[in-house]
Amino acid sequence: MRQLGSIFFGENWLWMVAPLAVCGVFAYWIDVRFIFVAFMTLLVLMPMILALLYIYYGLSPEARWSIMEKTATLDEDGITLKFTDERMKTHAIRWDDVRYIIENNDVVMLMLKGSRYRCLMLPASAVDPDVAQAFRQFTAQAH
Repeated sequence: MRQLGSIFFGENWLWMVAPLAVCGVFAYWIDVRFIFVAFMTLLVLMPMILALLYIYYGLSPEARWSIMEKTATLDEDGITLKFTDERMKTHAIRWDDVRYIIENNDVVMLMLKGSRYRCLMLPASAVDPDVAQAFRQFTAQAH
């Protein structure tokens, strides 16, 4: 959620700061009570946005796949995820479904097609640098 939250807020910061700025201008020019409206916006609306982000993206199947114990194999078709829990099926992610790759210090994020923030996260410690290079090559070839 930390990685998704930073991406989400990085792309949508203007929509969250604009109401606070408008309330600040109104408080200065019209009535000081708009400061209370700004605080209500900050303390009521922002947690709701975070809850929606968590429910919509944090509880997606890809988020569940990201935290479960698994082995990932890489081939020409894509990535095959085989889970250690026998109740889970094996899932395949084709290279056509990968839009781009984000590499941070602690995680490699495969941004997938579909909804805007749909992603599969793999810990950077578990991803060999040669495999990460192969990720980028396969993604470039697929697009």
